Amino acid sequence: MEYVTKEEKQIALRSTPGFLSADATLEQIWQHFYELGCLFAKYRNYPSSLGCFIDTFLIRGNEIHSEDREWIDFFRHQFSVYLLGKKNIACSLCEGDMIHDFLKDEYIQIRKEMEESEIPFCCEDLHSWFTSFDLDFPWELDDSGLEWSIG
Repeated sequence: MEYVTKEEKQIALRSTPGFLSADATLEQIWQHFYELGCLFAKYRNYPSSLGCFIDTFLIRGNEIHSEDREWIDFFRHQFSVYLLGKKNIACSLCEGDMIHDFLKDEYIQIRKEMEESEIPFCCEDLHSWFTSFDLDFPWELDDSGLEWSIG
């Protein structure tokens, strides 16, 4: 359904996913963020959509309050790269869980290689270094070459 005016969009945004109560469960919270991510993507508010999808899968992975800030930074950046590399900014729950697990495995391997390296790493700010990684995400073009899908 297309909305003509800004007011109609605002009404739709307020009425679609309901507000959370203070005693919401983690499942209700990630479901809320997921619904918001889908809604923001539908209306092409991509920065908000990315943020909601990222938070959804950090919550589902039970890591939203992780003390490993480097992991959170790595995940936020790489998950954004993944979503932006698709034709549409959207993902199913199982797809997001799979990418979360893929990124976690990559991060653990990178940290292990850093610790075993003979070359010392300056560990104060790894953000720039992490953003330089070009990971092989499981993207695959379908037969028409028009749609991105999980391979």
